Amino acid sequence: MIFRQLTYVTIALLISGVLLVTVDSKIYAVNAMHREKKYANVIGWIYFSLFLLIGLAQLFYL
Repeated sequence: MIFRQLTYVTIALLISGVLLVTVDSKIYAVNAMHREKKYANVIGWIYFSLFLLIGLAQLFYL
């Protein structure tokens, strides 16, 4: 049961991180919202690194 929940969490982190880095950053750049663009990039990369961390832990330990 925990394996399935972690799978959903990792997929959600991947999708959220990719959307933040690609789509949201472009929207903020076009609208000249530099601070929001920076935060979207930082949070997107945090989500992507959490995806890798949880994904690798799930792969090796569960």
